[in-house]
Amino acid sequence: MDHKAKVGIDMKSDESKREVTFLFVRQQMREEMVLAWGDFFEKNPGKKEEDIWRRIEERLRSKQDSKEQGETVPSVKLTLSEKRLNRNGSTEANVLRRSGKIAPLILKRRIWWELVLGASSYVVYVTKDRTVFEPDHFSWETTPGIISKLIVGKTELVIPDGWPEFPKESGTYYIGITSRDDIGNQSAPLLLSGLFRFFAPPAPSRGGIE
Repeated sequence: MDHKAKVGIDMKSDESKREVTFLFVRQQMREEMVLAWGDFFEKNPGKKEEDIWRRIEERLRSKQDSKEQGETVPSVKLTLSEKRLNRNGSTEANVLRRSGKIAPLILKRRIWWELVLGASSYVVYVTKDRTVFEPDHFSWETTPGIISKLIVGKTELVIPDGWPEFPKESGTYYIGITSRDDIGNQSAPLLLSGLFRFFAPPAPSRGGIE
């Protein structure tokens, strides 16, 4: 066999071995990270996975914003944050873009109610605790653990634009709506409930056209 051909075969063989070794090590690291992630939540049952990811994403955005403020030359390239590892071992990536970035599509929620004759305004209450609206617990604006907003001149409220203080944590919320007259008397609340989520999932980390 020609010497050059033999050298070429040996080099390809070495490259294949290195690639196999790299893939094996990466798989081992991924398995260790999955175990560590699961172990963290077992030892911290009060922690929510969604809250942890949100804190990680906020830190990444903060670092990205700081980096962008220090740059003077605009750029349109995309940067991938460190990949996130799910419990099943799959990976995701949160795509961070330069200034002029495309914001995620977050659907708004509209809370509405019928017009009440004699009412000069309305008060909307929100809580994640259904028991807050039980007769023994509910005391209008002075109810512990409840957030309220006075609405004048309309019978709807668009979330989150119309109520920036509305809780950001995803989940089911209970909404109470009362009618209020011009001297401050309030009705018993109309009780509604619904799922609120103002975070979009991350973009796909990989893709292609075939």
